Amino acid sequence: MTQPVLGRTNAVFPPIWLSLSVPNGGFAESAKDLVDHAVAQNVPLDITSQPALWGGCMRGTSATLMTIGGPRIENATEEDHAMDLVQAHLIETLSSIGREYIDFYFLKIRRGLEEYQINGALSALESAKQEGNVRFIGLYPEGPPMAILGVWQFHDAFETILLPKNPLENRAYDNLAPLAQERRVGIVTTRPLRWDKKNVFTEIAPFASTPLNEAIDGVPVAQLALAKASQVHPTLVGVSSTTEIDLAIAAGSLTVPSEYAEVEAAYAAALSDPAAIARFAEANLAAAPQVRQTPLTV
Repeated sequence: MTQPVLGRTNAVFPPIWLSLSVPNGGFAESAKDLVDHAVAQNVPLDITSQPALWGGCMRGTSATLMTIGGPRIENATEEDHAMDLVQAHLIETLSSIGREYIDFYFLKIRRGLEEYQINGALSALESAKQEGNVRFIGLYPEGPPMAILGVWQFHDAFETILLPKNPLENRAYDNLAPLAQERRVGIVTTRPLRWDKKNVFTEIAPFASTPLNEAIDGVPVAQLALAKASQVHPTLVGVSSTTEIDLAIAAGSLTVPSEYAEVEAAYAAALSDPAAIARFAEANLAAAPQVRQTPLTV
């Protein structure tokens, strides 16, 4: 399927984006192996979690990179202070990756901001873009959607927006996606596999015969969830091994069978019953105690 242009970037990007993360318990393979395999996929890579580690492993590559920054602007006492905080983070990131630019800089906003705080942050990013240090400016809302909307509706600098979208986190998407579409802001979704608060459904690989983690026609349900998400918008998913990278990338070209809708419907029904979710979580963890529970999220 041909990918559409991503909003105001006027560029086309792959359906799957990868957020690099350190596995619980340390690497079974080296960080360099993980990075090399991720770079080879030719998809955007999120280095937010460990910019120095990932950047040090990808010197000399031309991978499309993104980072999330900005929450420190909440502490800014004036516009110049907010500008300095964003510039400092950007310089730190560019130094870590050994480049003069980063492709996507998503500004994280967790609550309503003072006007001078958002003005300073955006001034820093717009200046960085003019100087070639940032290609695209994005918004990453991580707070009450109405508070974010109050900040965003008066500032039109964002070319992309990163929105959590899963059965537990749809409020931001439902409230902010319409404005993004109206302003032709490219939507990238994230946290597609967070189907419960205990991170039971966060492994891409199947690990137990349960309603959410069994396979359909040999394909893990989690992989189908990622496939479905990426058919609507490019989707960022966390990975911490080469196996997870392979499964995530393969999801971008999967056809989602009709049976998958039945799994989603069953889960949606259970979601309204907290006791049912708790029983499922306990049964799932008991059935697969050997499985590493890794949150695939940014």
